Amino acid sequence: MAYMYYGKKYDTLAELKAAQKKAVSTKGKKKGGSFFEKFIEGSKSKKAKAEKASIASGKANKAATKKMYAAESMFKSAKDRDDAKVKPGKARSFKDAFDAATKADKSKFMHKGKSYLTTKGKREDRFNPTKIKAADKKLNLFQKFTKKMRGTNPDGSIRTQKEYEAAREKRRNKK
Repeated sequence: MAYMYYGKKYDTLAELKAAQKKAVSTKGKKKGGSFFEKFIEGSKSKKAKAEKASIASGKANKAATKKMYAAESMFKSAKDRDDAKVKPGKARSFKDAFDAATKADKSKFMHKGKSYLTTKGKREDRFNPTKIKAADKKLNLFQKFTKKMRGTNPDGSIRTQKEYEAAREKRRNKK
């Protein structure tokens, strides 16, 4: 009499029970896998598995871990080491940056992304004060109206009513 189990044929009952026992013992474990299972697994998971295996073998090697701890001994904890890797160095103060630029005879220097001037060099060489125009004074609505109606003095200030009338009288007398 022949016995069938998952499409395989066994001649004796003992062979059948051995095959069943083997199937139960390997139930949770993956076999070589079908094409579909290999396709789903993908390269990312394979790389992750390889990294885990590499880390595990590194941990098993006690000599390597001793060397690793010796290199990290300047930090009191792993957190301190990680923080030191991420944090940039301490930014130098404005005074240090200014002094360094002055010592190097520079007229300009950068500090925290902004440009500053030192006392070296002539002021006119660094920027021309005649080209820098002062910001115009903001006028309110009434001031804008009076400026338009009365005009401005030669110095750029808005004329008062008296000044406007005097200028108008002067124009009349010229004719």
